[in-house]
Amino acid sequence: MSSIPCNVVLLPNPEVAEKAIALSAELTQYGVHFTLADGAFYPHASIYMLQLKAEDLPEVQNRLLQIANSIRPVHATAARYWQAKQFLDVEYEKSAEMADLQSSVVAALNPIRDGMRVKDVERMKEATGLALENYQKYGWNTVGELYRPHLTLTRFLEDQDIEQLLLPAINEFSGPFPVLGLFEMGDNGTCVRKIAEFQLGSLK
Repeated sequence: MSSIPCNVVLLPNPEVAEKAIALSAELTQYGVHFTLADGAFYPHASIYMLQLKAEDLPEVQNRLLQIANSIRPVHATAARYWQAKQFLDVEYEKSAEMADLQSSVVAALNPIRDGMRVKDVERMKEATGLALENYQKYGWNTVGELYRPHLTLTRFLEDQDIEQLLLPAINEFSGPFPVLGLFEMGDNGTCVRKIAEFQLGSLK
């Protein structure tokens, strides 16, 4: 019985995706672990990272389809660039619609997740407070109050002074995120294989 690490995500519209891919490519000059690309390392905003049995993927897709059909496309407002552990992110305002979407996805999928991702088992050993509670309840730490919507542009080999990188105005990355996606995860939180995607608001 195979089990894979998965990520349920919001996918940006083509305009925002292309800007993210272009900037990610420019940043390779500083030394990076990965570069965003359509069909390889997809630009995305994570909603829920979890371990799933391959045999449960059809049911997971059914549940995500129901959620996607029931909500309108999400508009994400980019708030700032953020760097932590060498990751460079576009951080988004946590709107009520984003928070509600995460709540719906977690409620639907947490009961059928397959334990925890290997990396989260290790991270849980160092967690405290609400992060530890989230690991215990949901298998992932950034749920609910700790949820931080963001789009990761790359991960540097070493920390960079992002004030010196001549990054575009942050509002370049605001826009619609009209698709809910299910992906297999690779290293560094990357989405390496698309399993399914669902247009938001099909029944609206």
